Amino acid sequence: MWLTSEQAQIIVAHARAEVPREACGLIAGNGERAAEIIPIPNAAADPLRAYTMDERRLVEALTQFESRGLELIGLYHSHPNSDPIPSPTDVKQASYPDTPYLIVSLKGGETRFAAWTMRYGKVSEVDLYVGNEPPPEKPSSLSRAQKTAILISGLIAFALLIVVSLSLLPPAPAIPH
Repeated sequence: MWLTSEQAQIIVAHARAEVPREACGLIAGNGERAAEIIPIPNAAADPLRAYTMDERRLVEALTQFESRGLELIGLYHSHPNSDPIPSPTDVKQASYPDTPYLIVSLKGGETRFAAWTMRYGKVSEVDLYVGNEPPPEKPSSLSRAQKTAILISGLIAFALLIVVSLSLLPPAPAIPH
């Protein structure tokens, strides 16, 4: 997920304005790039410990996204007093399994971000980039030499498989003269 510095600051300002309550909202965009941050009122019964997005505002925002050619690329909420790690309540209530959940922590006056997907109780960290320039290209995990070595090893293994297979064939029947 890619947020500009300004978009990150909008989320932080919203989170700080809501302290001690948890703030929440939506991130609209295309692909992994955010285009718009939409704060949504927290309608939770206990907004000091959880968040529930106001259903009316949530539906309005999602409808507006579609009319402008945007899609939901993330949800965000704040943890005023804890780390940016999904709480058991966050995991239990996650209802968009393929959409990243951005958490902004304000613990100790320090602002920290982390993004996660939560799919049926399984939590996975999502790459998050904050900056005005496009994120740097991810380097391949394998070097060119490593890729070449894997290819050559595969070819050798295939050749050995053919040789072994041919050696295990029964002898050909004798051809009568």
